[in-house]
Amino acid sequence: MAKDLDPIRQLQTLLEDRGKVLEKISSIHSALGSIGTDSAAPGPESPPAPDPPHTTANPFSEQSLYGRSLQALREMRAQIEERVRPLAQMVAECEVTRLRERAEQDQAALQSCLAEIDRCLLKCLEQLGEYRNKHASLLMLNERIAQLGGAPEPVPDCLLPKDLYGTLQARVEELRHQGKL
Repeated sequence: MAKDLDPIRQLQTLLEDRGKVLEKISSIHSALGSIGTDSAAPGPESPPAPDPPHTTANPFSEQSLYGRSLQALREMRAQIEERVRPLAQMVAECEVTRLRERAEQDQAALQSCLAEIDRCLLKCLEQLGEYRNKHASLLMLNERIAQLGGAPEPVPDCLLPKDLYGTLQARVEELRHQGKL
């Protein structure tokens, strides 16, 4: 076992196998990279050193390390924001475009509804004219029947006002009275 601890023997065995040397160098580099500039940390091959007493720690170096870490975090955050901001703007622009398209579709549907209401109102106005004509025709027929000596047929009163608004209002009230609305 004493031979295994001999550094010269270890170096000889490492040099004999080139793959082991590269692996060892790589592990040393990664260990050094992970500890950064902290020189107080033990190397990967040395046994762990006991924690130094807090009274001998240099508060300026700890503050410096903290400051560098904080600065690194700020830089990372700035880089992330720099990369994320354009994506967030693109997402917002896509959402605005989608909402505008939806608004256009809803406006078109609204216009279609209004066009259908207008068509129904015009059809209603046409039917009101037809109703008035038929009512007037029935009144004329009853007059002719009476002139010829016959008993006139009962004709309902024309309860429709002359204007469209009044007629619609009267019909809505009648439908409510009948319980249909």
